[in-house]
Amino acid sequence: MTEDVVTARPRIMRRIGYATSAVVFVVFVVVATVMKQANAGASFGDKDQIGTLVIGVVVSGLFLMLTRPAMVADAESVRLRSFLGGWRVVPWDLVVRVEFPSSVRFARLVLPGEETLAIYAVQRLDRADAVEAMRGLRRLHAASRPAA
Repeated sequence: MTEDVVTARPRIMRRIGYATSAVVFVVFVVVATVMKQANAGASFGDKDQIGTLVIGVVVSGLFLMLTRPAMVADAESVRLRSFLGGWRVVPWDLVVRVEFPSSVRFARLVLPGEETLAIYAVQRLDRADAVEAMRGLRRLHAASRPAA
């Protein structure tokens, strides 16, 4: 018997993250390159060019954070990774329900006390992928509940 595993990564947001990061990096490289020639009367040196490149690397790296969200769910638990930090493991025993209200952008896990955890890897933008991931999550959640 093969174990049922549901994985999800945001498809469209990853594309946006990669494209934006590349554009921002190219813009900063161009600005740093022409900085000495097109300076409008200001005086720029090599340190200013290097500083501009470093800022470009940092800002484009921040846009790459849009590519980080991920989810892996199996019969035991749901593992979530957000924009920052590492993996968070939530056992199915703690999950009250899995929902995707029409008023929110991301799916979420509802825990006891109506606490919610956003599943950033399952997004409304991804349409069919999000539907498939939600079906898998709901199937795993139902399988983790004892038969009544």
